[in-house]
Amino acid sequence: MAVRRFIDDVRGGAAIEFALISPLLIFLIFATIEMAVMAMMSAGLDNAVATTARMIRTGQDDGPASAADFEALICRNLVSDNAGCRDKLQVSVQRFSRFAEAAASADAPPDGAFNKGVAGDIILVRATYRWPMIVPNFTLSGGAPRPGEVMLDARTVFKNEPYE
Repeated sequence: MAVRRFIDDVRGGAAIEFALISPLLIFLIFATIEMAVMAMMSAGLDNAVATTARMIRTGQDDGPASAADFEALICRNLVSDNAGCRDKLQVSVQRFSRFAEAAASADAPPDGAFNKGVAGDIILVRATYRWPMIVPNFTLSGGAPRPGEVMLDARTVFKNEPYE
């Protein structure tokens, strides 16, 4: 009789159902927040690369003179905290004579090269940023150098203005 009462008792069913579903719900909430923050950081990286590349395109004298200067300017223009930015960022600035040549090498990862060319040159700017993921086992990128990271990518191709 006591066993029958225990089996027929439905009190606490909602708590058990919530206990079974809540880990998935919490994971989805954090994953959504993670994706939103990562999208904001990716847009910030795109903007920082475009803003800094404009200094090269227009031939500004106070523009970057080396890859290290270029990285520092990108980090300064990023929307996030700059702590450790230079360690996570990798850039390359390369000169080409034709847009087709730049397009052919646009998929290669940045290698640290820095050649901002002269007026009229085609320039390819590539930047990658290692973004640490908060939600474990949520990385979908195969190009990340370490587990739990994803590579954010920004590239721009332009022709230097006739500033000389």
